Amino acid sequence: MSEKAGGKTFGTLSIRTIALFGANGQVGKAALEALMRCKDPPIHILAFRVDLNIVACNNLATILADGKADVVISALGGQIINEQGLVQDAAAQAGVKRFYPSEFGMHQVVWLPDEPAYVHPIWDVKLRCFEEAIRHPAIKSGSMNYTVIGCSDSYDAAKEPLFCPWLEIDTNLTHNGYTIHCVGDPEAKMDYSTFNDTGNFLVATLRRPELSENRCLGFRSDQLSFAEVGDVLQKYSGRPVRLEVILVDQVKDILKNPSSAPVEWCRKSTFPTDFFLTIRCAQGQGVFWRPPGFLHHHLFPEVQPVTVAEYFKKLFAK
Repeated sequence: MSEKAGGKTFGTLSIRTIALFGANGQVGKAALEALMRCKDPPIHILAFRVDLNIVACNNLATILADGKADVVISALGGQIINEQGLVQDAAAQAGVKRFYPSEFGMHQVVWLPDEPAYVHPIWDVKLRCFEEAIRHPAIKSGSMNYTVIGCSDSYDAAKEPLFCPWLEIDTNLTHNGYTIHCVGDPEAKMDYSTFNDTGNFLVATLRRPELSENRCLGFRSDQLSFAEVGDVLQKYSGRPVRLEVILVDQVKDILKNPSSAPVEWCRKSTFPTDFFLTIRCAQGQGVFWRPPGFLHHHLFPEVQPVTVAEYFKKLFAK
């Protein structure tokens, strides 16, 4: 490890400036905060709010080159993730050495009884963007390398009370307790993460780039079932918790006709209801977890994850 002109060289990657796209989203905000906490090495951050729908690749490449970006992190979400290829093209043109595509989740193919395999359109787009990113011409030529971070469902998603009912800010809806919606087996184990832990893990991979070069790295904060989440939530909130188990047949009907979902679900999430249900299906089927060999905590032991119990204890101590 050696000092080099205002930055530090770790392995073959000199980290001075990191360009972050999507800093206003939940994942991007956590990444930005973690980067700002990093003092060794001191990092210069370029947080972009450029309109990717209208910016030209050459112009974006000039901005990245003028900013001397060494690493580009994409935390793009929603429909704008379709412009991730533009960001990577510009990064390659600007000589950026490391690219982090927008992953930060877990893709799932859902199998329902007597139905063909189902991939939700949101996952379909993410999968396509993921494949395009790791097979980009700059990756193939070796002029750029990549790091992919896969985590899981987040229990600190403040904007998602359907996923995280304990974060519902309307006290009229939580006065009599909390309702956790699940599909299938509420005792099935699943991976959980916090955005804060994911941001810290991302920074750790930057500080040890020789361990994260051209790697797909898995991370989780905790692993437990909805039944266990309910028990811990009741313990620390002091309020009753009800598990509402949704029938698989109802899920099949909603996937075929999303408008048939309960209206209150739509109010509680920025995601489509059918996306919520596909995640809950995977969780209830006991497949929403990464097996041995797909998790990489051991490479970055400095990241100490916050468990669900620790998170609830702090949340309800306020």
